[in-house]
This record gives sequence, C-alpha cells and structure tokens, in this order.
Amino acid sequence: MQLLLIGIIFALNAILGGVIQIYSGYLGDKYGFKKVVVIFSFGSVVTLLLLFFTTQFVKISLLFVLLFLVNNIMSSIFQPSTNALLSLSSDTPLSGFSSLRVATNLGWALGPALGGVIVSIWGFPYLYLIAASASVIAFILYLLLVDIKPSQIFKRERMIVNDRNMLFFGISVVFLFVVVSQFSVTFSIYANKFIDMGLESIGFVYFINGIVVVIFQWPVYLLVKKMGMWNGMLTGTLLYVLGYFSMAMDHSLLQFFASMFIVTMGENFVTPTGNALVSRISGGKRLGSYMGLYNFFTSFGRAMGPAYGSLLLSTLKDPYYIWGLAVIPGGIAIIIFIFLKFYLKNYK
Repeated sequence: MQLLLIGIIFALNAILGGVIQIYSGYLGDKYGFKKVVVIFSFGSVVTLLLLFFTTQFVKISLLFVLLFLVNNIMSSIFQPSTNALLSLSSDTPLSGFSSLRVATNLGWALGPALGGVIVSIWGFPYLYLIAASASVIAFILYLLLVDIKPSQIFKRERMIVNDRNMLFFGISVVFLFVVVSQFSVTFSIYANKFIDMGLESIGFVYFINGIVVVIFQWPVYLLVKKMGMWNGMLTGTLLYVLGYFSMAMDHSLLQFFASMFIVTMGENFVTPTGNALVSRISGGKRLGSYMGLYNFFTSFGRAMGPAYGSLLLSTLKDPYYIWGLAVIPGGIAIIIFIFLKFYLKNYK
C-alpha cells in the first residue's frame, strides 16, 4: 500500500503540473517568456526553502505533500516559456534542445550521486536546501536572458491550442512517457526493494544516465538530423522498451549500468526530437501554448507511469512480468509513431 501511495502522489503531481502547463504556455505568449520564467523560478526557490524547513523542523506529512505540489506548480508555469525561448533563439530547434540536454544532464550526472551521499551524511531535508541554493544561481542567470518577444500575440486567441496534428502527436507521447517515467519511482523502488541495492548504488546508476547524455547527445543529434525526426522518435522509443525490459535480467550494479545506458540512449533520441517536432508543428506561432500543451501530454504520461509501475511492484513478484508489462505502452507508442510518420509527412 505504501508503494502505491507514493505512486499516487507522483501521479497527482504530474497531472497537476500538466494541466497547469496548458495555460501557462499562453502566459508566455501574452506577457513575454522571460517575465514568466523570472517570476515563477523565484517562486520555486521559495518553495524549496519551505520544503527544507518543513522536513527539517515541522515534519508534517500533509504540509510536505502540499509544498511538494506547489513547487511543481511553479516549475510547470515557467517550463513552456523556457522551451519557447530556446526554440526561438536557435536557427535549428533540434540542435538547441540537444545542446540544452547536454547542459542539464551535467547536473543529472552529479545530482543523484551527490544526493545519495548527502542523504547518507546529513539527511533527506538537506536535499531541498542544496536544490534551493542551485535554483538561486539559475534565477540570477535567468535575469541575464535576452527576452525574445512572440512574433504575434492574439488578444482573443483561445488559451488551448486546437490542432489535430498536435493532438495525434500528443496521444502517442502519452503512451511513450508512461514508459519514460519508469525512470524515477519504479526503477529506484525495484532496485532497492527487489534487488536490495543501496541508495548510493542507485545514485551511481543515475550518474550513468547523466554521463551518457553528456557524451552521446551530440552524436545522436547528428544521426537524427540525417535519419529524420520521426525515425528518431521510433528509434528512441524502441531503445526505451529494450532498456527497461532488460532490467528484469539485472542483478548486479554493472548490469544495471548497461540497462541504464540503453535507456539513456533512447532518451537522447526522444527528448530533444519531441520538442523540435512541436516547434515544427506550431509553425513558429503561439509557441508557448504549443509547448505547454506538449508538456501536458508528457506530464499525463509521467503521471500514469509511477502509478502504473507502483501497481506492478505491489502486485507482482516476477521481474519479467513487472518489466514486460511496464514497457507495453512503449509498443503502442511505436505503432502510433509509424502511423504519424506517414500521416504527418510535412513534419520530418
């Protein structure tokens, strides 16, 4: 029951963040992307400090959950605007999003490994204090951004994008991100509870994820540029399926390193390519709203993933059943992507 409760909290967190991003992208289109990023990134710093204070001194579970959700709201509001700024500032959005992933995954490479050490030495609350400190630095850098105004702002435009192509793409992304989101809750709980892997070791598996992105993201970008974005999405989804299913056979740290390598290569194909496809589908108009809608679909998939994975962990014991069922949505995504590759021929 406790595993299922954790999954439900993460699911609620992802759904809430996804719904908000539908509308938060519109805020960037209307009021300016930099303004939205600066205001709500500061709100994220405040909520992280409150999370530290709550976990260190107050220790009320309900208050922690509420602050956890509020912090997600803050980041959900400014994420579509950061993606829109990146897309508009780059001549080739796929290149821009690939470069961004290399930078962010330097943090991913160090964060989990460092987090495991911090928890072991000082305790869980200090994760939020360090996160708040890092967010302050990010806030200062956001202040230095050059604001790129949207080319067109329609005062009477609908807040929610009504685009059939975007809807079809979004549905496929939901299935994909159910598998993608096994990365957080499902993998860590499985490794700890089923394989008896310690927090430090789990942190080092996540470290592999960050390093693989830093080393291989740019070569993957060059490959996707040649093969086309739809083939890139198909390749990445297949690697996700193979990587997660291989975890059913893993019992040692080195084996999990190998599986995480495959998963991360899938991530290298999928993450920048998905954002670049949204930029292409939007035609450069209402980009914040399109990015917000895309983030809603990814968040909905991320919401279902932890709950689905926690349900599998709570009811099944055989690793092959757990991971076999976990990757089935990825197979559905592959089928839809094959259809979209031919249906949306103009977006390659």
